[in-house]
This record gives sequence, C-alpha cells and structure tokens, in this order.
Amino acid sequence: MLRAALAFAVALSTLHAAAGPLPRKGGLPEESVEGVDIRYGEVMTGKGYRVRTYTSRPRGAEGRLPLAVFIPWLSCDRVENPKNYKDGWSFMLRVVMREAGMQVVRIEKPGVGDSEGPPCADTDLEDDMAAFRAGIRAALADPGADPSRLYLIGGSVGGALAPILAREFKPRAIAVSGGFTRTWLEHMLDIERRRLTLSGSAPSQVNAAMRAFASFYDETLNRGETPAMAIEAHPEWKGLWYDEPTRQYGRAMRYYQQLQALDVEGAWGEVAVPTLAIRGEYDWIMGPEESERAVAILRAREPSLVTYVVRPGMNHHFFVYGDAKQAFEEKGGRFDEGAARLLADWLRAH
Repeated sequence: MLRAALAFAVALSTLHAAAGPLPRKGGLPEESVEGVDIRYGEVMTGKGYRVRTYTSRPRGAEGRLPLAVFIPWLSCDRVENPKNYKDGWSFMLRVVMREAGMQVVRIEKPGVGDSEGPPCADTDLEDDMAAFRAGIRAALADPGADPSRLYLIGGSVGGALAPILAREFKPRAIAVSGGFTRTWLEHMLDIERRRLTLSGSAPSQVNAAMRAFASFYDETLNRGETPAMAIEAHPEWKGLWYDEPTRQYGRAMRYYQQLQALDVEGAWGEVAVPTLAIRGEYDWIMGPEESERAVAILRAREPSLVTYVVRPGMNHHFFVYGDAKQAFEEKGGRFDEGAARLLADWLRAH
C-alpha cells in the first residue's frame, strides 16, 4: 500500500509541473520561523484542486527525519502564519517544528490561502479529507522523510480526523488535542450548554434553549436541512439561531452533516499505536467527555497505549487562563509552552 501511495504522489508531481507552480496569493511573505527551514510546496487532491503544503525541518538537520503531519481545525483559517499572529496553535506548532526533531508537514485546505478550489465556506469535509490524504501521500514520498516513521498530529477537529486517517496510513504514533470522539450532535449539545452557561444565561433560559437545540440539531445534522430550512419549518427557533442561514462557524452545513456521519469511536477502537491525548482544563469548545471517551476506548484495548494529560488552566487554543470565565472570554491568557514542549518531547520519545 505504501509503494502504491508513493507512486501516486510521483504521478501527481508530473501534473504539477505541467500546470506551473501554485502562485502566492495576497502578496504575503512566506512564513519565517527562527531555527526552522520551511519549504513551500503543493499537491493535487483527488478532487482536482492543487493545495499548498508547508514542509519544515530543524535548521541544519541532515538525512531522512521522522515525518509528522499536522491535521488541523475545522475553520477556514490558514495553517501557515506569515504575519506572525500571536495565537496558541501557531506557537505550539513552532515549538514542535524546532524541538521534535522531525520533518513536519502542514496541509492547507482547498479554498484557503494559496490553495485552489471553491471558497472554504462552500467546501465540505470530503474536500478537506481529499487534501489531507494527498498531502500525506506526498509527504511520505519526500526524500527528506523516513516513510516508516509517520506520526499524525491532530488539532481540534483534526483530533477526530487523525484516527480516521490512521486506518489508511498506519502511523507509528498519534498525538491529539481538542478533538471530538462521540457524535457531532452530542458535541454540539454540550457546547451550546457550556456557551449559554458561561455567557451568563439564566438556568431557565439554558433549559429552554437546550430543549429547542436538541430538535434543531437533529434536523440540521441528521435530516440534511440548513438552519434556514429548519427555522422556516419551526419559526419559534428563529431567536435561537446566532449564525448564518446555511452555515455555522464559517462552514457549510454539509460539512457538519459529514462530521455527524463519522464513526470516530470505531476508528479509535482500531488504533493500536502509542497515542498522546492532551486536553485543556478550561477547554469549553471540546468538553472532557470527548477526550475521556477516546482514552477509555484505547485503555480498553491496551492501557499502555495512551498517555492522557490534562493541562491546568489551558483552553482549546493552548493558552492558560485564571478561571473558566476568563478562558471563555479569552482575556488575559498566556501561551502554555509546557504543553507544546510536552508534545515535542513525547514525539521524540516515540
């Protein structure tokens, strides 16, 4: 299977050459990270879009290195950071790039940054997964990587996609932070309750909203409706909805319907390699039920497989806060460098 994947990547590289290099958009500089060499590349997805890839190595590293591929979040934010925004995910990735001793690959989604394709707001999970699969195949074929030492790092929703991709690519180990494990509908009911509670809604308001959200998300996630369609059929839900008529968090509802169809629990049940699961104590986006379910599944198979770390005060984005309210409002936080170093050290050791 690996041989076929490498051959496929070589064939795609020929297509890239014929089409010309993927142009840089927006006049942005290329990302620069101290102590790290970054190479911009591209790969053709199975959907026919060229997407941008970023391959990094510790400066001065020679020979083939273990390969770590980062599977990112659901949002349409870039995985590169050429403007040096001070966000926790970028800080974490830069620690891993410098200190894990690996060739680290990031893959941009279709329609994001330099990548071709429809706007990210109109694409779906299948488009993203096609990009991730193509990027992993190309990364395995890179002469600077040791294809026998593949590591998958999943961040946010990527923490749920990593075990799905592991079925195909057979990594040596997996590291995740902030992923979901149960159904997406269960996750959405939990996040809505936490959002309402942390924003100060009265208990009776929370209870009433949750009764409505239970039916709303059933219709939008299980029955293929958009928020606008669901509200048209149930006008009493109009005051409930806070996002776009056909999207949520900047992505089409089709994306979330595809997340709902995933069997993430089943995928974790097939994982038989060392796994690191990191969770922030004040992560209100992905509650403890998600990481704890993944950990329970892995421990049922073999307790020694999983390392589970809950970082005190950390939120979903690798920032530390004084309490849950501050984490929800994202006020006054600082980067949890210890969490990033823990991840880099664990990768080195496995």
